[in-house]
Amino acid sequence: MVVGFFSLLGGLTGILVETSIAAHLGLSRSSDTFYVAFTIPYIITNLLSATGQFSLVPFFASLDARHSAEEMWQGFSYAVNVAFLGLGAIAVVGAAAAPVVIRGIAPGFTRPQTELAIQLSQWLFLILLPAGVAEVFRSFLLSRQRFALPSAAGFFRNALVILSVLLTFNRYGLYSIVLGYLAGYFLQLGILGAQILISFPVRYTLTLAGSGEAFRNLRGAGASQLATALAWQVVVVVERIIASFLPAGTLTALGYGFKILSTIAELLAGSVGTAALPSLSRAVVRQEQTVEQKSFHAALEISLALVSPMVVFCLMLDRNIIRLVFERGNFTIEATALMSMVFFYYSLSLLSFSFIRLLTFYLFARNEVLAFFRLALLMYGLVVAFDLLFVGVLRMGAKGIPLGLLTGSLVTCVLVFHRNIANLTGTLDGGLTIFTAKSALGAALAALAVWALRLWVRPPLTGAENFVYLCKLCGAGSGVFLATLLASRAFPVPHLASLWQRSADS
Repeated sequence: MVVGFFSLLGGLTGILVETSIAAHLGLSRSSDTFYVAFTIPYIITNLLSATGQFSLVPFFASLDARHSAEEMWQGFSYAVNVAFLGLGAIAVVGAAAAPVVIRGIAPGFTRPQTELAIQLSQWLFLILLPAGVAEVFRSFLLSRQRFALPSAAGFFRNALVILSVLLTFNRYGLYSIVLGYLAGYFLQLGILGAQILISFPVRYTLTLAGSGEAFRNLRGAGASQLATALAWQVVVVVERIIASFLPAGTLTALGYGFKILSTIAELLAGSVGTAALPSLSRAVVRQEQTVEQKSFHAALEISLALVSPMVVFCLMLDRNIIRLVFERGNFTIEATALMSMVFFYYSLSLLSFSFIRLLTFYLFARNEVLAFFRLALLMYGLVVAFDLLFVGVLRMGAKGIPLGLLTGSLVTCVLVFHRNIANLTGTLDGGLTIFTAKSALGAALAALAVWALRLWVRPPLTGAENFVYLCKLCGAGSGVFLATLLASRAFPVPHLASLWQRSADS
């Protein structure tokens, strides 16, 4: 609940960052220019926040469970130093290679667009340093089951970006966004560092040495993530190349669509995985197989209950959601229509994408980094192949790229079950199958309720009416979904009551 609440704040403000940018730029050449410039820095920072904890939380949890306090702080210092030096080197190389990178990502850009994108990109690479060290701090706090500030750090960063855009855009233009991100990441670093200094007897050393099983696992996980990050960059670059030849604004719309999809998946599945990862890691270290499987089983059920109704709302109310989030300023009705179409097709991937996201937590808790690496390469290769098929061969336009993600993630899920990755047969028992059926029934009834209300409630005309309209329909759908789960005893009321009382007593 703590992770979910603060992740919600971070996710909402993350979308508001895009809203504030869209209000000034709309879907235009300027928006395409900024997002091309931000491509590589965004990929790296996003991968740090999304995957850094997968190697670092098990690493810190292992040191805490098996080693002394001195070795714990040696591991902490090692992780901070490696992140600082490694990302510093990447930032320098990235800034120097920006001209080549930008021309490779967006060959369809005009010369002024390319030159501006190069300049913006060189500044944006500076955010890698505070982002990397902050992720080490965040993972350390999560491993010690301090969930509030690590989950809220994104909220503080995003709030500063929004303020920078709102207050300085008229003076600095696109550079106001760059300044906001730089200030936001340094604020995030300062907040997390302050909590560590206040809460723990920190003993930092200038060490780059480490030995033992925990360090070997960390290096293996880090190498796997680096290779996977490079592979994902290839996917994004290919999609940006394709989108640069589509009509103006399409590249930005695709970026927004995937950002919303990943934000929802992180909120509904990633927050559950974040809360479960320390316990899963300790269960693996202590070889408590029953605890491990029960924890992952519970994480799957919770995520399924959260994601299922959201899929219904995203597919049935796509235009209303995009209108609420983006339609203001230079973001026109035509832009809303394009964005709604992209968002609808991306929403089809929400269930499969969320499952793969949650499975990633489990693989790293089990230290199965090779399985993660193979899984990631398989999915990325399939996504690129289907992107080229749908857009290049079948000429499906903007919707071809989200359909590529849908097809690639579905095929990956099928192969995961077929190959029994992470010994899923020990977790996916008959009870989970029944729970999945009950969730599907609840989602179907929620869709029916939303459809009936759409016939009865007057369509909204203003932004305020649209907000109320969404609250009514999503509230009714959520109520029907929850009532179905309770009526079918998917969540037994006496058990929930006892858990709530236990939490209150503690």
